[in-house]
Amino acid sequence: QVLEIMINDSVLLQEAGNRGIKITDGQLNQAMQNIARENSMSLAAFRQTLINKGFKYEGYRATIRKEVTIDTLRRQYAARSSPVTKAEVDEFIHRTGGDNIEYEYRLAHILIALPDAASPERVNTALQTANLILDRLAQGGQFEQLANEFSSGSNALQGGDLGWRKKAEVPSLFSKAVQDMTPGDYAGPIRSPSGFHIVSLTDRRDAEQVLTEQTRTRHILIRSNDLISEEDAKSRLDELRDQILAGGDFAKQARLHSVDYASGADGGDIGWMDPGGTVIEYENVAKLLRPGEISEPFRSQFGWHIVEVTGRRTVDETKETKRRKIESQLLLRKQREAFDIWTRQLRDEAYVVFPDAQT
Repeated sequence: QVLEIMINDSVLLQEAGNRGIKITDGQLNQAMQNIARENSMSLAAFRQTLINKGFKYEGYRATIRKEVTIDTLRRQYAARSSPVTKAEVDEFIHRTGGDNIEYEYRLAHILIALPDAASPERVNTALQTANLILDRLAQGGQFEQLANEFSSGSNALQGGDLGWRKKAEVPSLFSKAVQDMTPGDYAGPIRSPSGFHIVSLTDRRDAEQVLTEQTRTRHILIRSNDLISEEDAKSRLDELRDQILAGGDFAKQARLHSVDYASGADGGDIGWMDPGGTVIEYENVAKLLRPGEISEPFRSQFGWHIVEVTGRRTVDETKETKRRKIESQLLLRKQREAFDIWTRQLRDEAYVVFPDAQT
């Protein structure tokens, strides 16, 4: 097996050479620094540690150079892999339940307390009180008010609120009931040594919920050129901004003057953007603006801008984020399988010569 691994590595290194893949000393040094950093060491300390353990440092560098070369070949070949289709993601989710949601629960609780060794009469009275509460809930009573009125729990004055709980943090006494609830449901009475319980599911959320704050903007872009200086570009935007603030139409000015012709045709509208969706200068200015507010002229790599924030919203991207994660995992698997098949093909086509042990 060791010999076969050595042959495969030699075949891949030869193929990398045929493709012009060459790891420079600078790339190798960066790889060595990354390894040292992963071990919480400086490169000098990492080198000394290797020497102390009996490794030859130059030999170790040569091994890392080979690994980086093969990894570069693998990534280059992986770029040829076909993308993962929507149907493949859907099939994976259907087969594995890959979109199963791990919920967090917000619970409220009413406790009708009983002392140790309570008499049957006392137990019956407590049960009647619990059933009374359930009747009032069925008639539209508010759980929070009933908790304030009847509960002996420590959180009664907070409407019985237990806060957000992960699945494993839900009291085992009513964990099964909670998992079958939808927000607004309640269950009880549930008997325990401490008394009778009524539990309500106030809210439920995905434990892996991904909320993205999106911003919608429009802008006017003017670039300097042989005829327009930097100062002139900024001055033109100052004038346009003044006209818009005086009642002018931003969209009309964008169509007339912006050299971002794609957005200019739409009145300067960029559309909804996720964080990191544009250059940092633009994003930083937009962050500070209120909806309807127009920025002062500012410079980015594309030229001079004025920007107006036209809206903000929070988007739940949990489902799409999970799909992208599954897609990434499937693509990685597909790339690895394709590379393994290609490696075997190269190995089968290779002519291997074993040196004579006596020479």
